[in-house]
Amino acid sequence: MSSKFVETFGDLARREQIMIIPERDDLEVDYRFTPNGHPVYLFGVKDTAKARLATISCLEFLRIDLRFKSYIVHEDFEKITRKDRSRLTSACDKQFPYLDDFTKNARKFLDREAQY
Repeated sequence: MSSKFVETFGDLARREQIMIIPERDDLEVDYRFTPNGHPVYLFGVKDTAKARLATISCLEFLRIDLRFKSYIVHEDFEKITRKDRSRLTSACDKQFPYLDDFTKNARKFLDREAQY
C-alpha cells in the first residue's frame, strides 16, 4: 500500500504479517481493522495476480466460517480483467476502485461497521 494510505489510516490499521489461517501462509491480509470488535480485512489490489489472491483468501475465510468483512482497495480497478473483477466482486464485501476513493470514504464505512 502507498505511503498516502499509511499516513491517512496508519492510526487505525494494524500492519504486521497477518496470517488468518496459520497453516495457510499464502493467504496473507494486508491490513486489519476492528471497528466493532470483529475484523475488517483489507487487501490492496494492484494487479490481476493480487485480485486472484484476495478472491481465494476471502472464499477460504468464508469456507471455514470466519466472521469478518473484506475491503478491497484497487490501485486501478480498470486494470483488472473483467472475469477477475467479477470473481472478486462476488467474494468480497466492499471495493474501492481507487486509493483516492478509499482515502476519501473509508472512515465513513469503518464508522458504519462500528455500529454493528
